[in-house]
Amino acid sequence: CILKGIKAARVKDSNGKMVEDYWGPAKTMMTDTQFLPSLQTYDKDNIPPAVVNKVRPYVNNPDMAQEVIKKASKAAYGLCC
Repeated sequence: CILKGIKAARVKDSNGKMVEDYWGPAKTMMTDTQFLPSLQTYDKDNIPPAVVNKVRPYVNNPDMAQEVIKKASKAAYGLCC
């Protein structure tokens, strides 16, 4: 979502605090018939620095390691690894 400029939904977490949640917007994005082609043609060599900085915490998260993703979802693994 971040790379494609899709905003997070604002939802309450378990403590009642408002947080950014990408799951709903991501599900909507993935139902688009042009989702896979848009990934295949994504200009990965010209990502704006602000976007790189915003995704960096996700990329550096140990839960996003290829082995962890593969165990959680083969579909997600196929998209990102």
